[in-house]
Amino acid sequence: MVKELGVAYYGFHYPDRAEEDFLEIIDHNCNAVLLAVSEYDYQIWYSNVVKIGKIAKDLGLNVYVNLWAFGKVFGGEAPSVFLQDNVNYRQVFNKEFPFPFVGACFNTEVFRNYFFDAVSKLVKEEVFDGFFWDEPHYIITGTREIYSCVCPSCRELFKEQYGYDMPEKANEDVFEFKEKSILDFLEQSSKLVKEVDSKKSVTVCLMPFFTKEEQGASWEKVCSIKELDVFGTDPYWSVAKKDINFVSKASEETVKLAKRYGKRSQLWIQGFLIPAGKEEEVREAGRIIGKSGVDSVFTWAYRACEGSLVQSDNPKKVWSIIKEVYAELKE
Repeated sequence: MVKELGVAYYGFHYPDRAEEDFLEIIDHNCNAVLLAVSEYDYQIWYSNVVKIGKIAKDLGLNVYVNLWAFGKVFGGEAPSVFLQDNVNYRQVFNKEFPFPFVGACFNTEVFRNYFFDAVSKLVKEEVFDGFFWDEPHYIITGTREIYSCVCPSCRELFKEQYGYDMPEKANEDVFEFKEKSILDFLEQSSKLVKEVDSKKSVTVCLMPFFTKEEQGASWEKVCSIKELDVFGTDPYWSVAKKDINFVSKASEETVKLAKRYGKRSQLWIQGFLIPAGKEEEVREAGRIIGKSGVDSVFTWAYRACEGSLVQSDNPKKVWSIIKEVYAELKE
């Protein structure tokens, strides 16, 4: 039996319509929902975000907030208002890079204040049970020759910590520096939550089996953050072009690590970009995850992202399978 079953929910703006969706979510055997709140939602629709959270809470769901794709250094497809309005506070590459990747820098005071202000405001809303830090990462280039970030803030901090200028090619000090930057950002964000309401939970979800060179922070060091309550990962096998054993390995490692550090564990089922004819893999992944001893299972996302850029080929079939999988996991 899995204690918590949930789904990510985004694109919401009107409370009465959201209530209908939450009833459907409950019918799909969920007792939790993750509100993926983009920068647009936060800035333009804040009052309705809170009202929608209250409706979910009144219906008996656990309600969590994901600051979805904030600064594009957290997971998600949503665009970033911050990057639009603050072109001088984006991550900077050490060399010209052929692809127009963008992301805020974890070390600039402007972005830190922007993110921390959002956390400080949302944490005061009683309707939310916790916060979800979604795949925090630096821009991944796949090479040591080209890396980020070498903005003025990073250069100054790096020299202060290591006694020399940031190198032309990424070395172990660079990877350590980036890891410390992410850990500090997560620690400060989590402390903000706990200082206002210690009962609100903090969850971190890291991409599975990416090295610190790729995403910026090791699983173990993130899991050791004192203020962290739940550690999770999202073994999206199809997106990663892996077989289903990928799910098994990620599940085992996540549950084991979380237990070692006294945290609850969370695993995510891929419900998006499922190719036609591969829908039964969703059921198989769900069963593997259910046998891992995990505390919480979520799916990205509601209705298999129907109508979005990342919808599954047959979203209705995937969504139906999620309902059946969750029924099994409740037993």
